[in-house]
Amino acid sequence: MKCKWSSASAITLYLFTNLADAQPTTIHEQIQQVYSFQPHLLTHQQIAQRSAVLDEFWNKAKAQASTTVPNLRRELGDFSNPPFFLYDGSMLLLSLSDSNADRQIALAAMAHCDLRDVQATDYFIQVHRLAGLNENTTDAALHVLDLPDFKVFIPQHSLTLGQDYVLVYLLLPTDEGFWINPALERLRREKDETAQKSLLLVLWYAQTEAADRGITAFADDRSKPAASQKYARELLNREKTVTVIQRAPGMLTTDASLRQKRRERMKSVSDEALIDLDDYTKTLMAKRR
Repeated sequence: MKCKWSSASAITLYLFTNLADAQPTTIHEQIQQVYSFQPHLLTHQQIAQRSAVLDEFWNKAKAQASTTVPNLRRELGDFSNPPFFLYDGSMLLLSLSDSNADRQIALAAMAHCDLRDVQATDYFIQVHRLAGLNENTTDAALHVLDLPDFKVFIPQHSLTLGQDYVLVYLLLPTDEGFWINPALERLRREKDETAQKSLLLVLWYAQTEAADRGITAFADDRSKPAASQKYARELLNREKTVTVIQRAPGMLTTDASLRQKRRERMKSVSDEALIDLDDYTKTLMAKRR
């Protein structure tokens, strides 16, 4: 996916040639020059002016893929690089190599980008795709907590996802072992109320003993905001309303099969998928009781 934003300078871009080639600067320095901007600070006109250079950057990088890929791997591992490069460079890497190792490099870099520079729906789609491949998306998913107003619109289903359900979608398709402990740790130190509620919701969907204990501890902690504590209690009380095992789609009965089916269903982004998510979760709740 080629990004729309780019650098303004009229420079000759031979960014990803061998280090032995004669270049005016090192590859690292060239990245500093090309990505020396943040899209959210620019006007529409300035963004348009910069687009052509990034297009050229992508084209030349793709034409030299054999050197582009290893150089991207190295530079994306340096989180001191410009924040927009950490996202845009990740998209370039994944367009050239979609291996497990490169997905993880991209996810780690994306978790350090500035989300204000990135279109929220694009970020969501990219991370959700990798979640559907059972990559460890935890850091990239938790990154959305840094923007309280992070939301995504899915036009095919006229569906708007707030920060809470964005987080659910970016984590639930993956192995719970990836994200439950990091989510609990983030909840313990999180100060923003919107993020607290998002974390509480995804932990409630986890339906594990550790997640339950984390929600209970939060609900009992008087140092937490009253509104967030109330929400935690509401989530805990939901279990009391489930008195019979619900019939989840597929009528699966084992805990493991329900969880796997739920992960598979969360690869689809739609209101129907969210309804099924709740059905599966209610079944898990009833079985756990």
